[in-house]
Amino acid sequence: MDKTRNFLALLQGKLWLLPLIFTVGSAALAVILILFGNRLASAGSGHLWWLYSGDAETGRQLLSSLLSGLMTMTSLVISVTFVILTLAANQLGPRLISRFMADRQIQTVLGLFIGTILYLIIVLRSVTDQLGAKGVPHLAITAGSVLTVLCLLALLFYIHKVARSIIADNIVNALYTDMLATMDSVLPPPETPKHEPLGARFAGPFHTLAIGKVGHVQVVDYQRLLDLAVSEDIRIAVDVRAGHYLLAAGDHVQVFSEKAPDDALLDSIRAAFTIGAERTPAQDLEFGIRQLTEIAVRALSPGINDPFTALAVIDRISAAVECQIGRAVQPAEYRDDHGALRLLVSRTDLRGLMDAGFRPIRQAGADHPAILTRMAIRLADLVGPAVLEAEREALSAQIEALGQAGEQCAGIPMDRDEIRFQVEAARMRLQAGDPGSETERSSIHGGTSGGTDFPVRG
Repeated sequence: MDKTRNFLALLQGKLWLLPLIFTVGSAALAVILILFGNRLASAGSGHLWWLYSGDAETGRQLLSSLLSGLMTMTSLVISVTFVILTLAANQLGPRLISRFMADRQIQTVLGLFIGTILYLIIVLRSVTDQLGAKGVPHLAITAGSVLTVLCLLALLFYIHKVARSIIADNIVNALYTDMLATMDSVLPPPETPKHEPLGARFAGPFHTLAIGKVGHVQVVDYQRLLDLAVSEDIRIAVDVRAGHYLLAAGDHVQVFSEKAPDDALLDSIRAAFTIGAERTPAQDLEFGIRQLTEIAVRALSPGINDPFTALAVIDRISAAVECQIGRAVQPAEYRDDHGALRLLVSRTDLRGLMDAGFRPIRQAGADHPAILTRMAIRLADLVGPAVLEAEREALSAQIEALGQAGEQCAGIPMDRDEIRFQVEAARMRLQAGDPGSETERSSIHGGTSGGTDFPVRG
């Protein structure tokens, strides 16, 4: 299932996919209307006021004019596309170009234009002076006019689409939505109970295995590895996961067995890993987080200097972390039908997810008090839903790192005091026995509720 989803994601990212489908469909439509169009329209030709009724010469001139104008519009669409990709690469990061290429609406508009051009070319070649009055493909010429009008309307939509696509807030929100979709497909169902990680380990003699390929891990077929472990009566520990970049050599997999595994078994284990040149969201929970992080880090660079975009990214990452906290993590242990532990795998936990999201932004925004303050507020907000000890430890690590960054911030003393206040509020809220109460929240944000030891502004 994950391999299929990964293949579909890669296929959707091909800019030529829908244009190719539209081109083939337009060519087929042109041939059908040329061969059978007059038969379809002959029965009611007297009542079809919208049907083209001119001669061959007029039809050829009309098609030539439509083709010339449409090629001009197509060149405009392609030019705008390259401009948008350039702006996106400069302001949001080159790795986000794949998102624009995978946009089905953009692919549809390009396909409509290219397909209509091919349609007009085919129909134009069929209209010659040798055609009699009854041989002119009236329906095909009419369809060409209709397709051209659709292209004109599509151009208006396309301009609106690309204008909105370069707004940073829209990109950030779209990436956040994609990230939630990835979590829904990768994480266990919401009703699955949460539990502390067990941290099981295999003991005994083992043999290390390198995948033997260079690139990003896109998909790991865990069911196949479990079946191999059961059929060969071995135990397997996988130290890599989707998103990791591998070299050809390395201790990627450990095979626990009394005897050395043969080459056939090693090849079967390697076949469970899909390696590619780029990361994909099929199994990679950190994929969307890193896309958002890249936008924030680039926004905080001196060349762009857009802290408001970075603040929006912090909010979305915090919302994604909250979603992760509310869900059970992916299973890291797989057992056979008899309950014997057969497979241990590496999974993205909350600490890794928060490190991927907050650490680069904290480092890039070390001299931006607004960034550190917002991050402290969001970490305090995340304390409430965190109930497992591992979750609270992950939050504690982020809060302490943020406190150290705040002490080194280059802002004025008032800014450092604000950062220190928010960090201390988050720290005390984490230490409280009931972190989610309304009293605590109002105290953190300067309320007047009594009965707490939270810092309150005087």
